[in-house]
Amino acid sequence: MFTRTGICLLIAGFMLIFFRCFSQESDTASNTLKYFNKTELGVSFGIGSFNSNVYSGSNGYTSKVKNTEIPFTLQTVNGVMYNRRWMLGVSLGVEKWQKGLFWPIYGYLGYNFTKTDNSFFANIYLGYGIGTRYSTSYYNQGSGAFALMLGVGYRMKVTKSLKFGYEIFYKYQAINSSYNIYKYVTTDSLHYEWKQYGSSDNKIGLSFAGFKIAIFFP
Repeated sequence: MFTRTGICLLIAGFMLIFFRCFSQESDTASNTLKYFNKTELGVSFGIGSFNSNVYSGSNGYTSKVKNTEIPFTLQTVNGVMYNRRWMLGVSLGVEKWQKGLFWPIYGYLGYNFTKTDNSFFANIYLGYGIGTRYSTSYYNQGSGAFALMLGVGYRMKVTKSLKFGYEIFYKYQAINSSYNIYKYVTTDSLHYEWKQYGSSDNKIGLSFAGFKIAIFFP
């Protein structure tokens, strides 16, 4: 799971590459703005683990839960393209998890590595995943918070006004949830049990790796 500092450094590095490329663009008559749409369907797989309930007292520990979620995502990006390379827009979508449902809203920044119809591209999504991750016997229910996606892919021309793309991506989704806090209680000389003594609000970060296919207009 990425720390907040790691996420900030990752975003900063990605943005530095983008703006370095942008500063190298020539100011010619070809520098124009045009509308674009990117509609994509994706699947991602949970990686790593996250903290859950806290067991204090004798032999205390914090429970670790493996991220086994497999979200399916449908989203669309609408915005403007500058000089056939830079894309700036807003993304809206729906994301079905095994144990939840989210409505992600992102600001979108994309970059085509060439001005040709067939080109590699990279993009970053920054926003918020509105929705709920439902509870199980291992963790409490949580609500969506900050979300980030970083992806690279390849776009190819199908018709004059239609392009098809493939993309691999990393996704980070924060969840506002709570830990149950259990205390070790001895019932007699031979037996003990864990009793819940409260809970603590926390923000849990979940990581995913995935694959998307997309249609670009125009």
